[in-house]
Amino acid sequence: MKLSAAIDLYIAKRQAMGEKFYSPAAVLRALSRSHGEIELSALTPDQMSSFLAGPRTGPATWRHKYGTLRVFFEHWRVREELHMAPLPPPAPKYTTSFVPYVYSVSELRLLLAAVPRCQQRDECLMSASTFRALLLLLYGTGMRVGEALRLRGGDVDLGNGIITVRGTKFYKSRLVPLGADVHTHLRAYLALPGRVDRNDEPLFQSRLHKEVPRQVVEKRFRLLRNLAGVRREESSPYQPRIHDLRHTFAVHRLTEWYRKGDDAQALLPALSTYLGHVELHSTQRYLTMTPELLGEANRRFERYVCGGGDER
Repeated sequence: MKLSAAIDLYIAKRQAMGEKFYSPAAVLRALSRSHGEIELSALTPDQMSSFLAGPRTGPATWRHKYGTLRVFFEHWRVREELHMAPLPPPAPKYTTSFVPYVYSVSELRLLLAAVPRCQQRDECLMSASTFRALLLLLYGTGMRVGEALRLRGGDVDLGNGIITVRGTKFYKSRLVPLGADVHTHLRAYLALPGRVDRNDEPLFQSRLHKEVPRQVVEKRFRLLRNLAGVRREESSPYQPRIHDLRHTFAVHRLTEWYRKGDDAQALLPALSTYLGHVELHSTQRYLTMTPELLGEANRRFERYVCGGGDER
């Protein structure tokens, strides 16, 4: 069996079982482009090592590719198309230095102010108003980029201030209540002329009234970030991402709870549910310590030490 045929059959089987399988399928199709005409049983560990070490492959990407290939080869091994998986030894565990970027309020304003300059050309797939509304929704709800781009007009209930997010990362749907500011901005966006306002049409539409591809949004955000001058120090290999708006939402919400004197510990499960996390520890990874959050935590601790009452 040719590798290309094995990959096509495997992807079709996984997707027929109801899996989205987007990222693993992309890895396997890349392998097919490189070695598709080779017999599956003739693949060698050296060939797989070369594929795993491809361009722009950091430790996390290498491990993701390796895991995808391991499961793929095991699938065909148990079906006796392979005697053993042609993989090199797994890489040792590594500790990443990556820390998500948490935007300050002033940086968020800089980003929004730069949107018209970023989208000023007519050939831009998104209008400035669409890009701005998308950014405000991402920051105001903590929604994933893919979730926001898949929204349809019928998923938005402005009367009750709720968005229905369907087919999430964990194949579930959830209701996302809208805060007053997000509700106002979204209502204004939906009232703009030129949109096709139907329940089955994308909420965030391209100029051709189609769904905006995620790679287009991420590319425009990198340009927007540069125009706004929002960046880490030059020596850092990691620059702020659009996904970091989700981290920013979580950290700003926790900071606000501290400022208001709310029981942040008790409210964390609610935040986890709102973000669409299955487990609480997934939410905890989003809570990067910032100077503002540290300051609020310190003030709460000082009140507790000075006899200000039970600060849970």
